Amino acid sequence: MPNIVNNSQEGKKLNSSDVASEFESLKISVLQKAKRVSLGNQNQVTIGPNSTFSYDDINDLEKKENIQNSCNIHEDEKNKIITENYNHISTRNSITFSIKKILYENELQRKELVRQKMRKRIEEMERSLSASRKEIEIYHSILSVQREQVRKDELSRLEAEEERQAQQMELRRKHEQQLLAQRIKEQKEKLERDAEEERKKIKEQEEMIMIQNNFHEKFRDFELLTNSCKEKYIIEPYIEKIHEFRNHMETIGSAARAGRLTVTDFEFAKITVQNIEEVLRHFKIEIERINAMHDAKIAQREQELKEAEALQLRENHQLTQIQQEIFVPEPLGIEVTDSVNEEIENVPSTETANAPDIELYKFFDKESLQIFVESDELINSCKEKYEIYIKSIEGKQFRSQSQKKIINPINALSLQSKEFFQDQYERLRFVLSGNLSSDSRADAYIKNTLAIQIISQGENVVSSKPEAAYPIAAIAVALWNEWPEFGDLLLANFRIKCPFIVPVFFPRLTGQTDMEYYKSLGYKYNENGIVEDHIKFLKRITGLMRLYSSIIVTRQRQGIMKNHPHGLQFAWRWLAAMLNNEPQTQFSDIYATLIVVVLEVTGHYLWTAYPKQFPKLLSLMITDYYPIISKIRGINDGPLDRLEEFLKQCLTTKTIPPPKGELPPNYW
Repeated sequence: MPNIVNNSQEGKKLNSSDVASEFESLKISVLQKAKRVSLGNQNQVTIGPNSTFSYDDINDLEKKENIQNSCNIHEDEKNKIITENYNHISTRNSITFSIKKILYENELQRKELVRQKMRKRIEEMERSLSASRKEIEIYHSILSVQREQVRKDELSRLEAEEERQAQQMELRRKHEQQLLAQRIKEQKEKLERDAEEERKKIKEQEEMIMIQNNFHEKFRDFELLTNSCKEKYIIEPYIEKIHEFRNHMETIGSAARAGRLTVTDFEFAKITVQNIEEVLRHFKIEIERINAMHDAKIAQREQELKEAEALQLRENHQLTQIQQEIFVPEPLGIEVTDSVNEEIENVPSTETANAPDIELYKFFDKESLQIFVESDELINSCKEKYEIYIKSIEGKQFRSQSQKKIINPINALSLQSKEFFQDQYERLRFVLSGNLSSDSRADAYIKNTLAIQIISQGENVVSSKPEAAYPIAAIAVALWNEWPEFGDLLLANFRIKCPFIVPVFFPRLTGQTDMEYYKSLGYKYNENGIVEDHIKFLKRITGLMRLYSSIIVTRQRQGIMKNHPHGLQFAWRWLAAMLNNEPQTQFSDIYATLIVVVLEVTGHYLWTAYPKQFPKLLSLMITDYYPIISKIRGINDGPLDRLEEFLKQCLTTKTIPPPKGELPPNYW
């Protein structure tokens, strides 16, 4: 409500009529204001804080209205009235109202009202905010409780998971311990089985060695009895039987060295020993009987000779007396009767009958000599097949053609590539397959020529380049698998070319010339009849022995299931034969050189195949064999020093490295 002010009587109380008149005046003012508003711009905001209503506009309107209503008043009075009316409004009771104050008061009231509403709104908002804060605090506390519960639940879950994992780990650990214990038990059982099998094998080998020693002892007894037999014709059936037993024992011995002994082999070996004992017993009885008869016959013949000598002495004495009586100085010409001569010739000399054999077999065994003789016979029989054919016109053409087909692939053999190597093999295989000729004589010539060409590679190439032995050996073994007769010719040519491969070391025989003797050893003579230099000879046979040893250790091709045609047992036999033969002075450097070559090439595999026996052989070689040949040092001492160093290194390191240059496994 607007404040009402009285200009004349300020501070006095107004009565009710005055107030009523003032309200009348206010109503008129409001109506006037409404009129002015209606006459003004209705598009403007006239109420509220955004109002564009101006008090100056109101005053201007009032002035205009007052001027219009007071047209009969003097100009000065009009101006005075206008001025007074501008500031005051008079009522009937002489109460003057100020429009500006009213509007101002209205505005103040409006603003106060707005402020109150704003305060009320702010209070409500504060109450709402306080409530919201309380709700938020409550919500936060709830969330905190929930988070704490979630944390506890997660912690419980993690503890449960950890416990579960710990249990699983414990179960897994126990399971692994059980598996480990099971594996240890299995390994222990396997080791026990292996140890038992090893003990069994050792026992079997020891038993087999005892059986073999027993057999060899019986065989030596047989040889002694043979030498003591005075009637050679009864020996032949027993010799055949004994050699048959010996072949059986060799077969069983090979199976023992290869670890393939069976119960049947043991039983057969025992039966063989029993058989030789039985044969030896009968042979001994027969020899005693024959020797007794022979001794009786010799005694009878000696008695007859004594009687004949006594008779001759008596006759000589009588003739002497007669000649003295008749003084005839004729020469005495008594002749012994034919019967006496025959008896003297038939008396055997036990001291010299076996002397050549005993002297010869000091340097090599009978089996080696037999192998050498059979090899020589095989080559001679092969040459007899094609010798006449090759000299014919057709044979000469074939010889020229076949030699090119053989020599070119052999000379080109190398490991430059797998395909090239395979191609050279196929070329040689094509030649051996009979594609050049279907004549059996041509086939014999091709096989022998190929064998000779392979051996020449050992003399000329391998002697200077040791690693070249292995591709040649691989080809030789592959062809040997398909054509065993070619392998036999190859082996025979090796042995004839170099008898030490057997091994055979021929001594010089009585009446033998230098050329005959050196050729028997494998030396070459030039066209001028000059023998090969010893150093060159040693280098050449080293190449041959290296190639031969490489054939022994060469692996089979991929997909070949056959046994090796000339395996590791032949290297063992060669070393054993070398130790059993009595060394000769002139061969000491040859012994040492060839032994080193064989051990370098085959030693690694011999140690693997015979892990217990082979070190014993090496130890025997350095303790017993080497001192013997070192005492008989011959032309060249270098090989002996190399042999000693090699043996010491092997026994110190307890191993022999694989040969250098050998083909990788499954190369082709």
